[in-house]
This record gives sequence, C-alpha cells and structure tokens, in this order.
Amino acid sequence: MQLRNLSPAESHAELCRDSDLIVLDVRTQPEFDRYHVDGAVLLPIQELEDRLDELDVTARYVVVCEHGVRSAMACDILLSQGFSDLRNVDGGMARWIGEAVPLLRD
Repeated sequence: MQLRNLSPAESHAELCRDSDLIVLDVRTQPEFDRYHVDGAVLLPIQELEDRLDELDVTARYVVVCEHGVRSAMACDILLSQGFSDLRNVDGGMARWIGEAVPLLRD
C-alpha cells in the first residue's frame, strides 16, 4: 500500500471507524504537550530511525506533525523500512486545531 494523505477531518473519521489505527506523532515533546490526538504515540522524527524497533511494521498508522512536513518525511522513512499502511495528516496538527476537528475518537 502506498502513502495516503488525509485531511484532519478524514483522519478523525478513519480513527473513529477503526480502533486499530495508531496515531504516530513525530513532533517534539513540547509540541505534543500543547495538544495531541488522544492515545497518540510520541516518537519525535529526530529519534525515528534509532527507535524503529519500537514500532510494529505490520501495524496501521496515522502519522502527524505540526504542519505535515515532518510527518511526510517520517512516512518516507517508514515506507523505506517496510511499513506499508500509512496515512499522513495533511496540514498537521495546526490544521487539525484550526479546523476544530476533535482530538478524541468518537
């Protein structure tokens, strides 16, 4: 499967439909502390390659950062390492918050 880019609203809808999706937040701890999707796993992009063994290559991920740039880079890294079911949040958390999309799964 290839990378899919989803809006925050589309991401939220998929998260509400599928409890097996994992939100992978690749921002820094201070960014994550300001706001994040409930249940998100924090793994800053700076640490991603060194900590890949903490992730399940067969799992399905929604990858998010602040504006969508780092998450797209993270998705490229993950794809190169055999991860195949990835969704990138277009516009990141800034867009998510700006569009008032809920941070909780319904």
